[in-house]
Amino acid sequence: MKVLVTAVHFANLRNFESVVRGLAKRGHRVHLAADEPESFGGQALVERLAAEYSVVSWGFIPQPAVEPTSVFARRMRFALDYVRFLDPRYADVPKLRLRNVERAPRIVRWLTSGIGGALAGHRIVGRLLRWIERSTPPTAAARSLLEAQTPDAVVLTSLTVSRSSAIEQLKAARAFGIPVAAGIMSWDHLSSKALLHIAPDLTVVWNDVQKGEATGMHDLPADSVVVTGAQCYDQWFDRRPSRSREEFCRGVGLDPGRPFVLYVCSTMSPVPDPIEPQFVKDWVLALRSSSDPVLRDAGVLVRPHPERVKEWAGISLAGLDNVVVHGATPIDSDSKADYFDALVFSRAVVGLCTSAFLEAAIVGRPVLTLLLPPYRMHQDGMAHFRYLLNVEGGLLHTAPDLTAHLGQLAEVLSAPEAREERNRRFLTAFIRPGGLDVPATPTFVETIERLAVTPRRSEREATPSAVAAWCVRTLATAAATSPGQWLMMDGVDIARAQGERQRDEVKERILDARAAYQDHKTKARDEQLRAGEQERRAKSWAKWRRGLSARKQVAKLKGGLKQITGARHQ
Repeated sequence: MKVLVTAVHFANLRNFESVVRGLAKRGHRVHLAADEPESFGGQALVERLAAEYSVVSWGFIPQPAVEPTSVFARRMRFALDYVRFLDPRYADVPKLRLRNVERAPRIVRWLTSGIGGALAGHRIVGRLLRWIERSTPPTAAARSLLEAQTPDAVVLTSLTVSRSSAIEQLKAARAFGIPVAAGIMSWDHLSSKALLHIAPDLTVVWNDVQKGEATGMHDLPADSVVVTGAQCYDQWFDRRPSRSREEFCRGVGLDPGRPFVLYVCSTMSPVPDPIEPQFVKDWVLALRSSSDPVLRDAGVLVRPHPERVKEWAGISLAGLDNVVVHGATPIDSDSKADYFDALVFSRAVVGLCTSAFLEAAIVGRPVLTLLLPPYRMHQDGMAHFRYLLNVEGGLLHTAPDLTAHLGQLAEVLSAPEAREERNRRFLTAFIRPGGLDVPATPTFVETIERLAVTPRRSEREATPSAVAAWCVRTLATAAATSPGQWLMMDGVDIARAQGERQRDEVKERILDARAAYQDHKTKARDEQLRAGEQERRAKSWAKWRRGLSARKQVAKLKGGLKQITGARHQ
């Protein structure tokens, strides 16, 4: 069989690498496709897979031409993300509303707040937006992708990401009768990303917690949600270090004679204040100023998040004893080995909100965090973070302040190394629900194999009615007019328009100043020319007058001579 696997960018496929390898080893053809390029090593990953397996190919997804309905539908998807988080069930997660408000068209914000909210409200607006989504036909680009690849099954890894073209691929696959599975990429994608407004044939999740999200938040039929475990973490369970602890420490610049703490950075949006690198520096300084010699002397290895490297500009840990900033995206063999060794050789792992907590649990390290006010909305203000606190008693050692955290960390560093029982309980429920010795990848692969042989639905069943399609085209056309564009503007558009107006005003001021300068320069030059001409005339007049005076003197002299000579002749 042939399987099409798509993502926003190829780096996303690192979470599905084991599945691609599993399908390829069974002789299935796999085509990997992405919407956009990236700089995290994703393209190198798919190139390696294609070089290793002759049945694997890769390429970029055709970019859609400017189609009024597709542009309109994209706006509606961003609006749906905003409306989703207006529901009272998300009242305690304000971050999600803040994160989506800038992409919501102004007409949607009006209809869901104030007088508009009283008359319409988010539920009515949400139903209308979902109807628009389901009634919008797939783009020609999505259809051409499927026509070119002719897959037996499609795996969409970015269906919960609004900017991806996955929803278009889902619609096109339904139109062609090709079965589709949504592969949920990470632990937060069902609770904090886009809703699955059109149900795929299957949704593959890690655990029963995510299955509850799929049925409760996304209204998916329970029998269409398959629990396989977290296939992306299979690679860490049986892995062994690539070198000795001493070799690792010396390689990264740490003192091998002292225990070290691994700090794993997060990706938080909107960006908190203070930014995490500043917090990390304050945290390291607190360790170094501690009265506890274990904390004061412990090594610190900080791994910046690859998507937040720019936040480290202007913040340096240089000069602090036994503190190193090191690490890259674990996407190739060397970077994976480096990451695993950092986890397994550390005495404890500290961070704010990151999936690295899960990998730390796999290698048996204690995981600590601080629940501080500046980061509260990114931590227990998010549903997926609460799972780290609640599932099977929780995974994290939490502290309400730095003093309590340092006490916990000192206790962990002083204790002999041991795999924590809380880690085992959490991993069994959240990462490998089939058992700690049962990998998720084979189950995922077998699920896709079964999907590919399911009976195909008819195109008529999956195609929107002609009336619905006409209504969407009419709305899209209206949205393309000047009034429609104004109503559809979102926060980004408004900021861009304001920026353009400000740039135009600055440009106009610069042009006015330049024109005034040129005018002043021209006037000064003309004035200088006039002054020069006047000076030249004055000099000429003075010269002429001097000449006239000389002529008069000569004439007088001649007259005098004539008088003298005349008198002599007489």
